[in-house]
Amino acid sequence: MTKVIEQGAVDFSVNYKVQTTWGFQEGLTFVLEGLGAALFFLSLLTHNLGGMVAGVFVLMASGGLLMMHLGNPKNMIYVLANIRHSWMSRGAALIPLFIGLGVLIIIAQVFFGASPEGSGKHVLQVLFLLLTIFVLLKSGLVMTTFPAISFWNGGLLPIVFALSGLTSGLAVFATFSGSTLAEYPWILPSLLALLLVATAIYLVTIKEASRAAKVSVELIAERHFSAFYGVGIVLGLALPLAIAVYIVLVPSAASFYLFSIMAVARVVGDIALRDVILKVGVFDKVL
Repeated sequence: MTKVIEQGAVDFSVNYKVQTTWGFQEGLTFVLEGLGAALFFLSLLTHNLGGMVAGVFVLMASGGLLMMHLGNPKNMIYVLANIRHSWMSRGAALIPLFIGLGVLIIIAQVFFGASPEGSGKHVLQVLFLLLTIFVLLKSGLVMTTFPAISFWNGGLLPIVFALSGLTSGLAVFATFSGSTLAEYPWILPSLLALLLVATAIYLVTIKEASRAAKVSVELIAERHFSAFYGVGIVLGLALPLAIAVYIVLVPSAASFYLFSIMAVARVVGDIALRDVILKVGVFDKVL
């Protein structure tokens, strides 16, 4: 069993310290950000009003969790103060912008029957594409700004988190508009396979970053094996990948029931994956 110290515990030994500041709530916040942004953007492209509304509400829920993390809404002022240098500050500014613009578009469609056409439509799509890419990458980029936790400093982490959010959004979007995915059947299984490979490469390569990063990987196996590999990998990646491939090979089998199973499994797996990655963040020894 790997010997570590819990952050905040009274222990005068010199050892690796596991951070306890970030955990399930922060992981869930990251999941909802990526899910909401991807769901809204995909729904915007396909004019799916229900998906757009759901995406905005998911993003609002992530904002509520962020407020809970801060403890006091007034602390948002301090978060926004460092927007030039902090990914967390940039997220605190751009995600509300995403929500505000999304709400305006929904109101325009619901109450006035107005939707952008021509060049205005393309400008709006490009704007939300850029915002979605930012939101998908943001959580991973935030974590790379903690140099003392080498397990979070791998260059692949933002890619893993971005792919995780994108595939969650695609899986949920399929329950709103499964027929749309039929036009591009291999997109979701390809992205799920890419996420599986990227996660495996990340775990294999990050161990070489430092001894603390290796300890983090060991803690996954020792303390969080079922959550990470059982829920995060098998339930959250292997099962959705198998369902997605099955739907591609047997299009007649596509149904709301299968899409729902795939979406639930993917989102639950996304939560487990990020939660464990947060919980095994280990500080190097301080001598």
